[in-house]
Amino acid sequence: MAEKLNLHKLAFIGGGAMGEAIIKGITGAGLMDPAAIFVGAHRQERADYLHETYGVTGLVDNCEAVKDADMVVLAIKPQMVDSVLRGALVSAVPAKAVILSIMGSVTIEKIAGIFNGHPVIRTMPNTPLAVGAGMTAIAPGTGVSEEAVKTAEQIFGCCGETLRIQEKDIEAVTAVSGCGPGYVYVMIDALADAGVMAGLPRAAAIKLAAQTFAGSGKMVLETGKHPAVLRDMVTSPGGTTIAGIKALENGAVRGALYNAVQAVLDRSEELKGNK
Repeated sequence: MAEKLNLHKLAFIGGGAMGEAIIKGITGAGLMDPAAIFVGAHRQERADYLHETYGVTGLVDNCEAVKDADMVVLAIKPQMVDSVLRGALVSAVPAKAVILSIMGSVTIEKIAGIFNGHPVIRTMPNTPLAVGAGMTAIAPGTGVSEEAVKTAEQIFGCCGETLRIQEKDIEAVTAVSGCGPGYVYVMIDALADAGVMAGLPRAAAIKLAAQTFAGSGKMVLETGKHPAVLRDMVTSPGGTTIAGIKALENGAVRGALYNAVQAVLDRSEELKGNK
């Protein structure tokens, strides 16, 4: 059985898809009594749904949700920061609470400023969190205890893999794993299309392509071997796989991924007004 979270009360501001995925992971792994998880949702229907589905306490009052919480998860969109995180809500957050943010592009400095110096942990999860296969980077701010960081690792560890980083690396993480599912979906779709062109039924081609990506990623994680070593294991001299890899290299697939990551970094700078 998984070790319980060392929290008396966990609060969420925001109960959308990502917030729900984290709640699903915590309750499914038995990390915490659902009754000790409080969620401030935008609509009563959503609050009721979360309560009925996971047993958590769903509220439409964020101030009530955060009352007496040990940790407060900011599970809202970045553009909602100024409209949601202000006034009475900020005052309602207990002095003891650690702030855990899943918001992209909102810095630890800004969050700490809003919450008057509360310790802040910034994270960058990705959408496969929803099926327990997420990748979450965790960046602790100044003054965050090791115990609080380990609690964050427990929370996201039940939804996939975690990696502790420095905040300065968050943008690069976003470009690789945060946006990465989008790149992979494009590649799965393309590989499935190629399968259809080769005569496979659509459903079979999608399943073959998707499971190939899933299984290959799992082999990298579980064996600890460099992807190039695993590639060589399936690449016989003069064989079919090397012929396919040569075609990929001729098509600049590797360069396209470099370009995708750089495009995300460039766009991120534009959105911050640095370009």
